[in-house]
Amino acid sequence: MNTEYRKNLPGTDLDYFDTRQAVEDIRPGAYDTLPYTSRILAEQLVRRCDPAVLTDSLKQLIERKRDLDFPWYPARVVCHDILGQTALVDLAGLRDAIAEKGGDPAKVNPVVPTQLIVDHSLAVEHAGFEKDAFEKNREIENRRNDDRFHFIDWTKTAFRNVDVIPPGNGIMHQINLEKMSPVIQNRPDGEGKHVAFPDTCVGTDSHTPMVDALGVISVGVGGLEAESVMLGRASMMRLPDIVGVELKGKLRPGITGTDMVLAITEFLRKERVVGAYLEFYGEGADSLTVGDRATISNMTPEYAPPPRCSTSTIKPSITSSSPAVKTSRWRWWRSTPSIPACGRTT
Repeated sequence: MNTEYRKNLPGTDLDYFDTRQAVEDIRPGAYDTLPYTSRILAEQLVRRCDPAVLTDSLKQLIERKRDLDFPWYPARVVCHDILGQTALVDLAGLRDAIAEKGGDPAKVNPVVPTQLIVDHSLAVEHAGFEKDAFEKNREIENRRNDDRFHFIDWTKTAFRNVDVIPPGNGIMHQINLEKMSPVIQNRPDGEGKHVAFPDTCVGTDSHTPMVDALGVISVGVGGLEAESVMLGRASMMRLPDIVGVELKGKLRPGITGTDMVLAITEFLRKERVVGAYLEFYGEGADSLTVGDRATISNMTPEYAPPPRCSTSTIKPSITSSSPAVKTSRWRWWRSTPSIPACGRTT
């Protein structure tokens, strides 16, 4: 964690990083021109990026350039029990290798907080109308996955920085939205102080961006990249295409969030919005409930983006109220030149 631009948050014991000052030291007035996504990316650069390349990395955001990779350090990793388990098996194997060489295997742990949610082993042998169907299906699920669940239970106590949500608690995206994201992280710095910064995450499922409904930048990635982030390595990227979508009016009575998001998906596909970060804003977005905003974010993969490149954000200043979207008119801006792919690199 860097020290320059670190300041105390007035009225609290927390510190934060003054991203506005860092950006405007490079170009006065530039911070107010940045999209929300770029501001979040800039904050984590100011907080974590190597000071030797910080200015050049921030200029990628300020000047809307794509000629340099810059690091992204997600605050946490969310895994389902298939790819997440594979990553933890790798760490367990690494512990064995270190023990064979006389090292301390207990020192092998995820560096970035990792949340493993068991939701991809569902057994549905008994229909919902049957008596005790849930309990019967859970019993079958436990029997079929006994070895896997035993290993997952072991990881809860064997590794630091690992939280496990056991089976039977729901779908990972819903849990991530309702339980796992603090929106603002509050982490110790190792020197007795705490630092506040925006929550961000990568997850091992294409629908990870559902939590973007809270204004949390989140991206679905493959298991290897999730494991790399888990071990504290940066996810290198180039500035993506950032597209603003203004929603006007309100949902008419009887029109659901699902109706709305299907219309949005049709429109975005027709406009060939591919591999972009989307920011929804305006009076229409303000009127949506968290559930409806989550429906929009959850459909991100259906806009036909390439893997690992897409996310959508509902700006966090939005307040919840009863929705009601009249027909929609749309206004677009692009913060960067139109480029077919977002330029993420492995």
